[in-house]
Amino acid sequence: MDLTAPATGLQRYAIGGVVPRIAFTPATRAEAEAAMRDAARQQLALVPWGGGIGLSRERAPERYDAVLDLSQLKRIVTFEPDDFTIRAEAGITIEELRAALAEHNQELPLEAAEAWGATLGGALACNASGPRRLALGGPRDRLIGARFVTGTGESVQTGGRVVKNVAGYGTHRMLCGSRGALAVLLEASLKLLPRPLSRVALVHGCDAAMLVDVALWAAFPRREPAVQTVLGRALAATNPVLASDAPFTVVTGFEEAVAWLEACAAFTRATLGAPKLKLQEASALTMWQVLCDAEEMPGARLTFTTAHKTPAALAPIAREAVAERVLFHAPAGRLHVWPAAHEAAELATRLAAHGFALIEARGCDVPLPAAPRPVRELRARIRGAIDPQGIFAFGTRWEAGR
Repeated sequence: MDLTAPATGLQRYAIGGVVPRIAFTPATRAEAEAAMRDAARQQLALVPWGGGIGLSRERAPERYDAVLDLSQLKRIVTFEPDDFTIRAEAGITIEELRAALAEHNQELPLEAAEAWGATLGGALACNASGPRRLALGGPRDRLIGARFVTGTGESVQTGGRVVKNVAGYGTHRMLCGSRGALAVLLEASLKLLPRPLSRVALVHGCDAAMLVDVALWAAFPRREPAVQTVLGRALAATNPVLASDAPFTVVTGFEEAVAWLEACAAFTRATLGAPKLKLQEASALTMWQVLCDAEEMPGARLTFTTAHKTPAALAPIAREAVAERVLFHAPAGRLHVWPAAHEAAELATRLAAHGFALIEARGCDVPLPAAPRPVRELRARIRGAIDPQGIFAFGTRWEAGR
């Protein structure tokens, strides 16, 4: 059985300018398992591939011989609307899952940039999230079970398909954020949410003085906004709805019962003034995706997490040129910055002094803080058990905690 793609099509799998020699393109779970056994037999350094939304901008691994393209594995295996659970293959896109759930007034608790191409497996492997990470929870919070294939081609099932049947070790949750460095997710079972009764998004422009006013933003966390995202002027300019002459654009959104939502919207207007734009229901949902997509702006990107959960947390850089290229999901404490190459390392050091922990450096050589020795030793044992031959190309990076 030939599962490889033509050599002429390999350029689309490039990572950091490096193109693999072989692409496995399985159409079934059995073919994916066979491909992994073939890769192990040939000692190929392999990367699992979903939509390739984020992978194309990663630094190339030390070796990159083969890619396992899961885009043909896109079935919904089971959907239990009454139990609010769904099980689907890893190659299905986030957009396709949302469409299936919308008919039952249910919400997919995952966000990812470019949802038209981002896959379920990719979103889980990258621990992807967006402006509603606090409201929805992280991907591992929603994952109740999975089937994955190890570096030896062994198929493993952990967890369950419905919440009440979950048992055993939660290995599937450990795969969230592993970036395909330990195993290949083939299927995943998720806890779903009911669709919110109502949604609203309010868009305001603000200057640096307004942004750093701690008292101005202090009461927002008590109202639990689903979204409160700050975009620098350069990022806002990439979307005509958000573009503004103001140094910053702030999108504040609520998802709740209508009466509470109206009260929160009134509070936002009283605090920040009349909004530049008000969006409701489907238009607000589209805005959440716009904010997700902004995370994939080209160029070197640093990502931080912080315990400071209001826009005022940006005070250390609010008056600097780099502020034009920031995206801050305040409720989740997740900051993305696109610095110039020469300023990336210094910026990471300076933000660390203000409580921002660097968790990802993409397209630049800024090192992440090294994991403590006990953590690295534990990761080495885990990797040795799941991928004893070191087939997965990003394995060494995961093991080092970087």
